[in-house]
Amino acid sequence: MAMADRLIPVFPTTIFHRRLDGMDQVNAQLIAFLAQLRTTEPSAADGTTTEGGYQTPDDLLNRDHPAIAALRDHIGGAVRDYANHVIRQECTRMPGKVDFVMWGWAVCYKAGDLQGIHVHPNANISGVYYVTAPPATLEKGDAGKISFYDPRPRANMNQLAFQATRHRQAPVPGDMFLFPSWLEHSVSPFQGEGMRICIAFNAKLLME
Repeated sequence: MAMADRLIPVFPTTIFHRRLDGMDQVNAQLIAFLAQLRTTEPSAADGTTTEGGYQTPDDLLNRDHPAIAALRDHIGGAVRDYANHVIRQECTRMPGKVDFVMWGWAVCYKAGDLQGIHVHPNANISGVYYVTAPPATLEKGDAGKISFYDPRPRANMNQLAFQATRHRQAPVPGDMFLFPSWLEHSVSPFQGEGMRICIAFNAKLLME
């Protein structure tokens, strides 16, 4: 009798999605706080892949503000949960101890702004939380969406017909996505009214 077939996932790339409900007040506070920063602090976008947008320094999660503190707790919980999944998926054994250091920044995009393809060096886990999303970014198409790219160069070398090599996500306020820091991603420009505001973050895992 023939044995049953098995499907064996090898080197999977996992993106973690967490929906944070009840964040309307926190998001409103973040919008006001970031509007203040845009008038008092220069953009830190120079030298990054952000083109045209406003970007804070990467010390945002250390700022003394109630909305930042609330979001920091949510991000920390998501990093812990995703790290546990990644370690079980990627490592040959569980470490005796896992901790992490974390940093983050905000990016504010208006019509025409974009972020080129990039990765996040010196980190293991990266992520993004969406504060606001203009109407155009929630419609079909690329406008204002984050794209994740197939990390397998040899699969891209000789593609199948209709093969998907890019995964898109709309920036829905209250949504958080975490992914491996080596996974290439970008943000497409949108047109129209409104501002696309997100909080991006990194975590470096400390394992013993």
